[in-house]
Amino acid sequence: PASNQPKVTIEDFTVLRLIGKGGYGKVYLVQHKQTLGYYAMKVLRKASILLQRRQITFTMTERSILSEVQHPFIVKLYYAFQSNSKLYLIMEYVAGGELFTHMIKERIFCEDQAVFYSAELVLALSHLHKLGIVFRDTKPENILLDKRGHLVLTDFGLSKTALGEDGRTSTFCGTPSYMAPEVLNAAVSYEFSVDWWSLGILLYEMLTGAVPFKGKLPEKVAKNIANTKVNYPPYMTPDARDLIVRLLRKKPEQRIGYGAKGVEKIKKHRFFRKVDWERLEKDHDSLTPPIVPVLNGDGDFSNFDSEFTGEQLPLSVVRGSLVELDPIPDPTLASNQHGCGIGKAGERASGDEDDVDPATAFLGFSYVANSVLDTVR
Repeated sequence: PASNQPKVTIEDFTVLRLIGKGGYGKVYLVQHKQTLGYYAMKVLRKASILLQRRQITFTMTERSILSEVQHPFIVKLYYAFQSNSKLYLIMEYVAGGELFTHMIKERIFCEDQAVFYSAELVLALSHLHKLGIVFRDTKPENILLDKRGHLVLTDFGLSKTALGEDGRTSTFCGTPSYMAPEVLNAAVSYEFSVDWWSLGILLYEMLTGAVPFKGKLPEKVAKNIANTKVNYPPYMTPDARDLIVRLLRKKPEQRIGYGAKGVEKIKKHRFFRKVDWERLEKDHDSLTPPIVPVLNGDGDFSNFDSEFTGEQLPLSVVRGSLVELDPIPDPTLASNQHGCGIGKAGERASGDEDDVDPATAFLGFSYVANSVLDTVR
C-alpha cells in the first residue's frame, strides 16, 4: 500500500554538481544522505511545463516509461516526487558521461567501437519497440556510458507510448539533424522505423565525425534530409556503408528495421557479423567495451561537460523545493530545446488553448522503485 512507501523529498539528498541542462530543467549529481549512494536528479520547472499541454504529456510519459522499462541499456528510475513548483526524477547516475563527449574526444570511432555501441543501441531501441514505445530522440547527447563503458539510453522526454491501433503517431518531435523525413513531413504519420533512421545518422556520425545532413538553420537541415543524397567517404567499409544506406532510406517501408520482425534483419546484417547478440543482451558484463571511462570513484563527474560541472551551485533547500538564487529565465524566452514543433517554449502549441489546472496536471507523478522498497523492507 502507498502508506507504507517511504516518503522521499529533496531534503533526502545533497546536491553536488550540475551535470546537464535542457529546455525545461536541469540535471544534478546528488548523493543520498542516508545510503550515500549517487544519483542523477532531473529537476523540471512546473511553470515552464504548464505553458504547453503537450509538454505535460511528454513529462508524464517520461515518468511512466522510466518506471515500467527494465533493461541493462536503459537508464533506471528510483524515485519520482514533486514540490509546489518542481518535479523531480531520481535516476541512476551514469558516471561515464555522454557518448557525445567521447565522440568529440575520439573524433572518429574505429569500426569496432561503432559496431559495439550501435549494437547495444539496437537492443535498447528494440526493447522499447516491443513495449510499444518510439524513442524519437536518438542522439549522442542522450546516450551515456556507464562506469564499465556500456551504453545507457536516457532522456525519455520525447518518447511516445501507446501508439494508435495502427502503431503510428504524427507529432513533430526530435532533434532536426537526426529526424527521419516522415517526421518532418507534417502530413504523414510514422512508426518505429523513425528510430532506425536516427540509428543510421548516429552510425554515420560515429564513423565520419559529422552528421550527413547539415544546415545553419533547422529549415535547411529539414530540406536537405528530404531532398539530398548522403555522401559516403571512401574510407568507409562496404558493410558499414551498406547498413547506413539501408537505414537512411527516405521511405520508411523500404528502410531496414521496418515492420514487426524488422530488427532481426538489422541484427543479421554483415556489419554486425562479429556480435554475439545473446551474450550482449544477457551477459554483457562479461564483455569489455571499447571505451572504458577513466573514473576516480562512483561520484566522479569528470566525464561531464565542464561548462555544467564548473557552474557554481547557487542552491538551497527551502520548504522541500530547490530554490535557485540566480533568476529563473522567463520560460517565454527559452528556446525549444527539443525542436518539438516550431516556436518558443512559452508559446502555446495547437491544442493548448484550454487552461490546464496546475493542481491536477501532475497527479500520479510520485514513484518509488520496487528495488528501493525491497531494501527499505
